[in-house]
Amino acid sequence: MTYRIETTDPVTGTSLKQLIGHPYVIESSEQDDLVIYFESEDTRQVYLQDPSSHELEHYRTHPGSPIVGQA
Repeated sequence: MTYRIETTDPVTGTSLKQLIGHPYVIESSEQDDLVIYFESEDTRQVYLQDPSSHELEHYRTHPGSPIVGQA
């Protein structure tokens, strides 16, 4: 299993320098887990409404359906 981390909020495009305390989701597939961090709970909720409409800064694909995590 590979774990990847996206530190740029896909809704706002803001690069997060500190991840502690920020909301996140985990997108999972059989081979891959991607943790995506968000600037705020509001931007995470926007993302969860339609994840595929928000491009990721450092990765080309979304590995699976989001699982909501709490920092």
